[in-house]
Amino acid sequence: MGSRLFGYVSASNTPTIVYPTLPYVSISGGNETVTTGGYKYVLFTSSGTLNVTGVGRLDIAVVGGGGGGGCQNAGGGGGGEVDLMQVITAGASTISVTIGSGGSGSTSRGVFGTNGGSTIVSGYLTALGGGGGGSDANSQGQTGGSGGGTKNVGSGGGASGDNTNVGGTGGGDSAGGGGGATSAGGNGSGSTVGGNGGTGYLLANIDSNLTTANFPTSFASMTTVSSGGGGGAFSGTAGTGGTNAGNGAIGSNTPGNAVGYGCGGGGSGSNSAVPGGNGKSGLVIFRVPV
Repeated sequence: MGSRLFGYVSASNTPTIVYPTLPYVSISGGNETVTTGGYKYVLFTSSGTLNVTGVGRLDIAVVGGGGGGGCQNAGGGGGGEVDLMQVITAGASTISVTIGSGGSGSTSRGVFGTNGGSTIVSGYLTALGGGGGGSDANSQGQTGGSGGGTKNVGSGGGASGDNTNVGGTGGGDSAGGGGGATSAGGNGSGSTVGGNGGTGYLLANIDSNLTTANFPTSFASMTTVSSGGGGGAFSGTAGTGGTNAGNGAIGSNTPGNAVGYGCGGGGSGSNSAVPGGNGKSGLVIFRVPV
């Protein structure tokens, strides 16, 4: 970054390249601002504008919205793409932030759960939304960040982007779980076992300061982003969603909605009148040292 500066080591007169370190910018805006552990964080959980003062370095992490679960013996929604802390060079300006919406659970056995929306830091980064879960009359979950789970034997919904995984498959009247940020969705078995959702990314592994205690508004009871939703089944045992994602359902039970950013909703059971669970919207984290 910046221009190269050439200096000389006096003892040997050997030229040495020195790369200047850019200062960090100052930032404000967003839904929650916290200073802790030597950093100032500005979090966006809804769309808005970041105000930037100065020219220099800015760290960003971005999470896409989670996919919705399918309807009737259906697959769980996939987790959104996770872009870990990226270093950009920002100028004195404003930066537009669009938070990807959580995908809606399907309300009909002939329709997939909808994909989560992409989260966009305009001009810099885009994290894809997770794939919607496949429903009873469809053979495959949708491709997204992480893929949605699938009812029939075959391949789960595909994955695209960073920290994403495919959805699980099903068999008979069971379905696979949605893919998560760190593992694929689990496979269903026969008509009695729904697949578990893939595991998400621990907030503390993105940055050790990202805890419920430090961010009581944004991360209340939340430890993980972009887990996959659990798959539904006709009877027996529904799939369990990854941490903070929606659980699958059996019979006429109601599947779970995701509560963690970028997590997928659960797939519904055998009752076609019960919709799939909803995915959760995405997240953007800006960070500068103080």
